[in-house]
Amino acid sequence: MVLRKITGLFVCALVIGSVAFATAGIPDPGESTATMPNAGGASLALFNLPNGGGNGFDSAQVVGDGAAADATIEMIVRDAFGDIVANFPAEDMWLASTNSGMVPCIGGSAADQNTDVDGFTTWATALAAGGSDVGTCEIMINGEAVFGGDAPFALAFNSADISGDGVVNLVDVGLFSGILFGDYDFAADFFADGVMNLADVGRMALGIGAACP
Repeated sequence: MVLRKITGLFVCALVIGSVAFATAGIPDPGESTATMPNAGGASLALFNLPNGGGNGFDSAQVVGDGAAADATIEMIVRDAFGDIVANFPAEDMWLASTNSGMVPCIGGSAADQNTDVDGFTTWATALAAGGSDVGTCEIMINGEAVFGGDAPFALAFNSADISGDGVVNLVDVGLFSGILFGDYDFAADFFADGVMNLADVGRMALGIGAACP
C-alpha cells in the first residue's frame, strides 16, 4: 500500500514536471505585454498597401481629424512562468483586425523582427495589406490573442486595395468612385480626417498597381 502511494506520487511529480517543461519557453498571451506607448489614448488609423508601400506606424493618423500620430507597437514576449522568450520567430506574431476587414498579404502583418534577448519586438514598418476595418487591432501569438499590457488597440486600417484581394486595380477604382460620390465611408477616407476629397483621390491614384509580393 505504501509502495503504491509512493509510486503514485512519483507519477504525479513526473506529470507536473512534464507540463512545466512543455510550457517553459512557449509564449503566453496573458504574460506577454503589448503597448502603443506614443498613442496618447487616441483612436488611430493606418493606411496600407499590399506591397508594403503604405504608411509606417509612426505615420499613422488620428481618426476624425487626420492629425499625425505614432502607432508603433512594442511587445515583450513571456512564457507562462513570466520568463522572457528570446528569438521567437517574427512570422509567428502578427496583427489582426477584430472584424477581419484588414486583409494582410502572406506575412504582411508579422512583427518587424524576432524577439531579442529581452523578448522585445515591434510593429513599426508599413504593413503589406488591403481592406479596411474600424474595429480594434489584436496581436496574435501562435494564433492566440495577446491580452497583456494595453492590447487590443484602437487602431483602424484602410487601403487603396478596398476589395482586399491583394492588388489595387480597376475594381478598387470603381469601388472608390462609388464611395467618393456617396455617403461617407472610412474605407475611402485614406487620411482619416472625416472627409473624402482630392487628397484621398491622390492617394488612391498612387496606390494603383500595388500588389502582394
